[in-house]
Amino acid sequence: MTTRVLKLSGLFVIIALTYSFAASAQSRSKEESAVQDAYKAYVQAWKTKDLAALEKLISPDYMAVNFEGKLSTREIELATAKSDSDWVAMDVDEIHTRIWGDTAVASGFISAQGKKPDGSSFNARVRFLAMLVKQDGRWQLVATQSSSFKKP
Repeated sequence: MTTRVLKLSGLFVIIALTYSFAASAQSRSKEESAVQDAYKAYVQAWKTKDLAALEKLISPDYMAVNFEGKLSTREIELATAKSDSDWVAMDVDEIHTRIWGDTAVASGFISAQGKKPDGSSFNARVRFLAMLVKQDGRWQLVATQSSSFKKP
């Protein structure tokens, strides 16, 4: 009888662990989607120069390395977004996420089409790496790095 109880207990533990793993994977998938949605909202807010949305999406202690290799802060990024080129399109083509508790990393590609001050069009493809932290129940960017990407 004791052996059976141990086997049943062992089986119960295995079932509980399987359920726990499945629930954890479902929760992780939900959080990964939330991180991806936050990053995509950031890109859309940049495209439309929605400074109010950017202020919510960018943490006050944000830092960045832009595509020119320059270090930037939240205030500089907001000013840059306001005066940036007019964007016809800006899309997150690819995004991958990893989450550790309330911290996440997102990386991928953005493609964009814009207009220069003289009215001529240009295309851009950017590789990005972003760190987000869940603060006050929402994901905010705390660090980003971007670089121009040209196909070899």
